[in-house]
Amino acid sequence: MEARGVMIARKAHLLCVLVGCLIGLTPAWGESPAGLVDAMVKSRAEVKPVTLPSLLTPGLNIEKAYAIQKDLIKALVAKGDKVCGFKAALTSEATQKRFGVDRALLAPLLKSGEVMDGAVLEKKDFVMPMIENEIGFVAGKRITSPVKDVAALKELVTEVFPAIEFPDLRYAQMKDLKGPDLVADATGSSKHLVGKKIPATQADVAAVEVTLTCDGAEINRGKAADAMGDQWKALLWLVNGAIEQGWTVEPGYVFITGDMGKMLPAKPGTYKGDYGSLGSLSFTIK
Repeated sequence: MEARGVMIARKAHLLCVLVGCLIGLTPAWGESPAGLVDAMVKSRAEVKPVTLPSLLTPGLNIEKAYAIQKDLIKALVAKGDKVCGFKAALTSEATQKRFGVDRALLAPLLKSGEVMDGAVLEKKDFVMPMIENEIGFVAGKRITSPVKDVAALKELVTEVFPAIEFPDLRYAQMKDLKGPDLVADATGSSKHLVGKKIPATQADVAAVEVTLTCDGAEINRGKAADAMGDQWKALLWLVNGAIEQGWTVEPGYVFITGDMGKMLPAKPGTYKGDYGSLGSLSFTIK
C-alpha cells in the first residue's frame, strides 16, 4: 500500500513538472511567440514572404496582434531604425469587411521607409508592393495623452502634405490574410513618400481631391472624405490610437490617414499625383 502511494506521488510530481514546463513554453501576451518576430524581421531583410502570423499563432486576434507589432517595431529599432510617425489602414467599411475586422488599423512608420518627391523605387525591393494616395500631417508638439477633440488636435499640427504610401504585403498565404495578420506585420509598413509641406492653417484638407496617373493614364481618383469620412477625424483617431497602444508622439512625427480612392498594385512606370490645392508629387517604379 505504501509503495503504491509513493508511485502515485511520483506520477503526480512528474505531471506537475510537465505542466510547469508547458506553461514556461507558452508566451505571455505582450511577448511574441518564439521565432515569429525573427521571421518577420528576416522577411523584410531578405524581401521574401512570411507565413501568416495567424497560422503560427492559433487564436490570434487584434489585441494580441498589436502586442506582436510592438515587438516587431522594437526589434527593427534595435537594428538601427527609428519610428518617425504613424499610418492608418483599412479606413473604409469596405476594406474592413474584406479583411474581417470592424475597425480601422494603425502601425508605426519607420524612418528607413521615408522617401521624397521624385523618388525612384524598384519592385525587387518589395515582396508585393501596393500604392495608396494619402494626406499627411506633421505633429508640432509632443503628445503623451489622448487629444480631446479636433479643435485641440489642430493646435498640435503644424503642416500638411500630399503623400503616397507603398505598403508591402509580405504574406505567403494571401487568400487567408485577415486583419490580425496585417496588424502583426505593422499593416505592411514599408515606404512612404512625403510631398512638399505647407502650413496646416493654409490648407483645406476636407476639400482635397486627388488623381493619380501612370505614364499619363489616370489610374486612381479619390477624395479626402474617403478616409473615415473626414481627414481630421481620421487623424484624431490615429493619434489617439497610437497613444492607446503606448506610443508617444514626438514633434516632427508624420501621420498618414488612409487611402483615397483605391489601393493599387505597384507596376513599373512614371507616376504623378495631383492633390489640387495641396500640391502634386511624382515618383517612378522600375
